[in-house]
Amino acid sequence: MLHQLSYLLLLTAGFSTDTDNVLDQFDFKSSSEAREKWKELKGTLPLAMQKVDDRNVLLLTAPFSSNREIPRAGIDKRVKLNLTSPGVFTLDVKPESPNSNHKVSLYFKSGTGWYSAAAQVKGQRWQTLRFAKNDFRKEDSPSGWDKVETIRLVVWRDSFTEPDTRFQIRNLKATTNQIVILVPDLKLQNKEKNTFVAADRIEKFLQTSGIQCDRVSEPELTSQALNKRSVVILPFNPNVSAKSCRILNQFMVRGGKVFLNFNIPPALEKNLGIKKGTYFKPDRPGGLASIRLKDSKIQGLPAEVKQASWNLITAIPTGHGARIVGEWVDETGKKTGKPALIVSNRGAYFSHLILGDDPVKKQALLTAIMGHFHPQLWNSIAEATIEQAGHVGPFDNFTDLRQHIVSTVTPLKSRELAARDLDQTTVSLNQAKRLLKQNQAFKSIPFARVCREKRVKIYLLTRSSPQREARAFWDHSPTGPYPGDWNRTCKELSDAGFNMIIPNMLWGGLAHYPSDVLPRSQTYEKYGDQIEQCLKAARQHGLEVHVWKVNHNLSTAPKSFLKKLREAGRTQVSVKGEPSDWLNPAHPENFQLEVDSMLEVVKKYPVDGIHFDYIRYPNDRHCYSNYSRQKFEADTGIKVQNWPNDCYDGKLKSKYRDWRAAQITRLVETVQHEARKLRPGIKISAAVFREYPDCREWVAQDWPLWAKRGYLDFICPMDYTDNDTQFRIWIEDQQKHLAGRIPIYPGIGALSTRTTLSSDRVLGQIGVTRQLKTGGFTVFSLNPQTLSSIVPDFKLSAGKVKATPTHQLRKQAIKNRQIRK
Repeated sequence: MLHQLSYLLLLTAGFSTDTDNVLDQFDFKSSSEAREKWKELKGTLPLAMQKVDDRNVLLLTAPFSSNREIPRAGIDKRVKLNLTSPGVFTLDVKPESPNSNHKVSLYFKSGTGWYSAAAQVKGQRWQTLRFAKNDFRKEDSPSGWDKVETIRLVVWRDSFTEPDTRFQIRNLKATTNQIVILVPDLKLQNKEKNTFVAADRIEKFLQTSGIQCDRVSEPELTSQALNKRSVVILPFNPNVSAKSCRILNQFMVRGGKVFLNFNIPPALEKNLGIKKGTYFKPDRPGGLASIRLKDSKIQGLPAEVKQASWNLITAIPTGHGARIVGEWVDETGKKTGKPALIVSNRGAYFSHLILGDDPVKKQALLTAIMGHFHPQLWNSIAEATIEQAGHVGPFDNFTDLRQHIVSTVTPLKSRELAARDLDQTTVSLNQAKRLLKQNQAFKSIPFARVCREKRVKIYLLTRSSPQREARAFWDHSPTGPYPGDWNRTCKELSDAGFNMIIPNMLWGGLAHYPSDVLPRSQTYEKYGDQIEQCLKAARQHGLEVHVWKVNHNLSTAPKSFLKKLREAGRTQVSVKGEPSDWLNPAHPENFQLEVDSMLEVVKKYPVDGIHFDYIRYPNDRHCYSNYSRQKFEADTGIKVQNWPNDCYDGKLKSKYRDWRAAQITRLVETVQHEARKLRPGIKISAAVFREYPDCREWVAQDWPLWAKRGYLDFICPMDYTDNDTQFRIWIEDQQKHLAGRIPIYPGIGALSTRTTLSSDRVLGQIGVTRQLKTGGFTVFSLNPQTLSSIVPDFKLSAGKVKATPTHQLRKQAIKNRQIRK
């Protein structure tokens, strides 16, 4: 079970073998001295010093109640600094309000411009905020990191009703970490999305292990930037420049190590001692299921790591001590003959992307590689692993975990046994601590891991399993995790206690069934009618099927279909006139296409429900096409003088946003009305953005209105986060807007682009949904990774008793009330 990512990313910030440069400790002897060094921004109350735990801390007071006009409070300090080398800045902050949820910004002024980055501080405890240099954006034209002349700290207002708030501040540091993750130019984030997602995943795994990383983008890569580094990681960099290759070769010659994934630039092969091979894709699902590893020289290497990969690029050891350390095996355990991991004296190569499945072993694999390349890391890894043993599910210490179990588990005998088993786990943890004190850091790690594994198992086995609850999985693949075998997928879900599946069967321009409205997919041509197959298997195993449509989005549409829509002026345009491959919701032919495609599913198949997704605009910058202007003017009778500026951010902004929201609402209203006529009792639902009213303003998604008017039977907000406090805040806000009209099945991001949660973390968030009586939950997303890691643990714990979806029981309750009347 993977350690608690969200909370631990803050905790492990203190474990480091890297170079810290303290920019300010904020330990001034008096308030007047503090005010000499730091100057308050306009509206900020005078700075003061306060003694906390035998040391001085700075008090920054934000008068958000007494001065409603100010959006922020902050301070400036004049400096002369060269901050070229550091890759991350940290600041310790403690809000004095228990309900704090504030954005904190760190600025560095250089010449006529600024570098700025932000982090969030929540709750009433000390938190180490982390500002990665790669996250800083430029304001105006800064002269460079070597010419920093002002530091600015800012706390932003959270709401217009909040009280005056004080923040304790200490320890502003600049850190140069030994490990660097190389990413493309930040301007290419959309184009190179897979690279940045892979970088995020690797960074989180390493941070949780106590290994801090810096990020460097290719334009900023210099020999000087790597002077104090030990390892450079390329998470998936298909287009490394010749200049970067020269710098990386020099780095390896000097003794640095380079860890590449899924690609080896030819210019690096000789120095790395590993030559790029050929592309390979297995002929069936499960052909690449896990990696078997063995190498006596690499400490801490796990024997096997699960990873459900779909392709790879092979490689061959050629020099510098290179050898194959890991080999791919299929789902039956049969060797494939394909290398997974090759390690040399100059670096390593992994033949696919690092994915999020089997997170504990994946973390151990990365930890072993980094520890092998830079042995000084083992001490910080051991400290972090011992710290993490206290973090299970939603609990951040052993005392809270034990108290929860002894106060909630029934019957008494089970409670006593669980408490006894929990107490016994401290034996392993104490042994880990003893070994660490004896300077045997590496040997301490297995004991700490065993302690946590036992605690997680106890936590899982003591979870309750209610009989009334919607337990859903979003499935982005139309075939399920096992293409051609929906029966296997549905059986595994049902056996684990799930009762709903939401499979993605159609898009704005594609269908995975024999549609007469949309183009038919290659998946349909190869595997047949996916809705029919899914329904048949789901009925056999007692699962509800709610067919998921990705509305408006044309990213999967055939080129010929897309070309026809573009030429007809039916796609969206940005405020700058840039074309976008989304259907324009205001166009009547697009409206009819969306309606007809969803109703086709209802007519042809006895589905339990239909599920809207992407039921919105892409953002607030679309659609500003000529057709949208004509339609807005015709619908409202308003003549737009200055298009599109009047509607985007001018005098017609509010009216135009109302009109955009009406286009989306009209589609939801029409589909639900016609679907219920065709198939009485069908359930209508939607995946929605989590924050309202922001989502109405930004993407025209007015889901509280849809619930108020009875258009929806339940709603699935995409509440993906690895912060349990934030997860709860979002749900409570959503419940406030819905006022109990329909159930909420919050989306839990077990494996999304933003989050990777272990099974105990998923169970912790399920516990939040139960505490808040949402009626159920929806896990994102169903795939080989979550099916092998999350589903089995759910079966042992929260899914051990079968449950009826809440919306079924609500339907029966309404029917009973009508009978009584």
